[in-house]
Amino acid sequence: MKKIICFCLSAFLITGIFCGCSDKKKTNSSSKNESATVSAETTTESDEPIDNEGKQFLGKWESYKAYVLGEEYETEYAGYPLSAVAKLEVKDDKTATMIVALNPHGKENTFNFSWHIENIDGGDVLHLASPTDFYDCTIKQGQMLMRYGDYDDGTIIYLMKTNQFTVIERPTEPGLDKVDYSSFMGRWEAEEVTMEDTVYNDKLGEYPINVAFRLEMFEDNNAVMSIIGETSSYEWEPDKKDQLYMWRDYEGFTMKCTDGKLYLDDEKGMKITLKQVEKFSEYDFNKTPEDIPDEDIILNPEEETTT
Repeated sequence: MKKIICFCLSAFLITGIFCGCSDKKKTNSSSKNESATVSAETTTESDEPIDNEGKQFLGKWESYKAYVLGEEYETEYAGYPLSAVAKLEVKDDKTATMIVALNPHGKENTFNFSWHIENIDGGDVLHLASPTDFYDCTIKQGQMLMRYGDYDDGTIIYLMKTNQFTVIERPTEPGLDKVDYSSFMGRWEAEEVTMEDTVYNDKLGEYPINVAFRLEMFEDNNAVMSIIGETSSYEWEPDKKDQLYMWRDYEGFTMKCTDGKLYLDDEKGMKITLKQVEKFSEYDFNKTPEDIPDEDIILNPEEETTT
């Protein structure tokens, strides 16, 4: 959603192919009427896709502008370069991938889709579908317009075709591949959580703090964090010589390990201190009253409205 790139408008040549027979030997009036009927039918707009194989959609597309909640973004979006919003590749096997890099450190996340073509109001629409996300894409004047497929809040992401996606270089410390990060590995349970300057070191709502946040780190750059019994998978990589970065979708944590404690910081007001354990404490989450916010509300609290 960020930088308007000058582009040449390309004209599309749409070729219609009509199947049918015309008997030029017919001479009577009924034949002429029948011929006229056939001619009318062939000029009637079809609700079938113009190109069911979606050839015009195939290839790599990268976002360069966005329209969100009535605002147009042409240089950057929420502090990210516009190319981070969507890098879409549509493949001829009816699959597509979209790369989004809108978490705090700009780490890329890849989402997989299937696609099909539908004719809507005389034009082809590419429907992208995954188990959780849906998008509708059209092409106008050489650019792709992508909208949400399951609801319409006015959001439009504008993408231009490209041979190669933009690579955003981020400086890193030299020698990180030589650092031993084994002290970060293993199982960890929270002993203190800070959210918006409020410190929890005993319970989070009705949950003991040590079972509210649990983390297991693996050598293969993967991790699993449990928040009030709900587990999510993360990736991690070296960020500095004494720090890792762990991320998933639109969230992430810096991680430091000091004196046997693991310190997580989402850089948005949440900090978690964890201690290492041999095995996780047993706890039945089903017995706890449902009076605590769910995982998403904890990680992404809504801003309080002011009056």
